Amino acid sequence: MIHKKIKIKPLTLETVLTVIETSVGSKMFQSAFFLVGKDKKDILNKGDLSCAFFVSGVLAMFGLVDKVHATVSGTAKALETAGWQKTKKLVPGVVVVWDKPQDGSFDHQHIGFYLGDEVAISNNSKKGTPAKHHITFGKIGTPKYRPIIVMYKHKNLSK
Repeated sequence: MIHKKIKIKPLTLETVLTVIETSVGSKMFQSAFFLVGKDKKDILNKGDLSCAFFVSGVLAMFGLVDKVHATVSGTAKALETAGWQKTKKLVPGVVVVWDKPQDGSFDHQHIGFYLGDEVAISNNSKKGTPAKHHITFGKIGTPKYRPIIVMYKHKNLSK
């Protein structure tokens, strides 16, 4: 009997997108503890500030960034260092950085993933877990609208 070698190739994009989509509602990205002086502190405030931790955590699992990060700016730097390229094309697997919302409800940037069909997944600060939402959280002119600042793509996450 002759055994034929079968080629096995990882489908990284499909796997990453599945991990992102099945993370919706997960509490695993809610907390990161640090010593601040002599006090133990959850710097993510039970999921209120977990967007970068979620994005970098998923990407670190697949070797697409160096490690887990707690800030949007740190995650963006890690993306660029790891070979992610800025893009203007929205395709599934792109990492999106948003500006603060137009209604002033938050005063910081936000980061998440694009899935396709104008749907993104990022941390929902009220729930403290990843959640699906419109790519800009709402149409231009609506209070929740968040402009996209930059998008990043990686060569290993393309078809």
